[in-house]
Amino acid sequence: MQTSNVRFIDDHNISCDTIFTSFLYDTRSRVWDFMQTNINNVMRKNKNMGQNNLIQQKLMEDSIKQEIEQTLSLRAKRYLKVKPHGITPHTQFAPASLECALLFRDGYYYGCITLVQSVAETIARFLCQKNSWKPEKKFENNIERLLNRHFISEKLKNKFLKIWENRDDYHHLDINIEVQKTKLEEISYEKVLLLKEIESEIFKFSLSKDGKLIPENKKYWELSENGTIPVFLKLG
Repeated sequence: MQTSNVRFIDDHNISCDTIFTSFLYDTRSRVWDFMQTNINNVMRKNKNMGQNNLIQQKLMEDSIKQEIEQTLSLRAKRYLKVKPHGITPHTQFAPASLECALLFRDGYYYGCITLVQSVAETIARFLCQKNSWKPEKKFENNIERLLNRHFISEKLKNKFLKIWENRDDYHHLDINIEVQKTKLEEISYEKVLLLKEIESEIFKFSLSKDGKLIPENKKYWELSENGTIPVFLKLG
């Protein structure tokens, strides 16, 4: 004989399927309520975080604005002291060269010193490549070869080497580096000014009567087929 599973509740026969369906519905309902509550909590938390972020952003904007207003005159004076060579070829190091002056302007002297040294190193490799030989890894060797082959003058060589002074100390932040801010300003000012003088010599140009750019060392500039020269402007 086949036996049917039946429970008796309040004198009514209720099948197991009915009980299970009721239990499943109740469980789903509870899970949904739990998920909805968590979602609402997360949304409220995100809303509060968003409001806090907006407050923090506003406070930071006010702080930056105040700092700029307080240092505006000093920044302008520092920039005019090292105003870059205005037009150079559009090389991979041209934007970094401009940043050297901007770092000095804004008082970031460690960054200014190390970036000037990096740009000077890149310019030395650039000169070797443009004059048809593979540069060496050692900066001083490249400078010496450029001098011996008459691509730079003794004066220009000394400017490169002056920039390179204490290169490893600053790049590795050794204990020997200068920490006094006034001294750092003097060092970074000297180096960024030397970089400007080097670029002014290597990328020397004149302007024709009709405003056309006439490079002195044409091989250092990329002349397009249509006769134009891609340049990087550092005017300001």
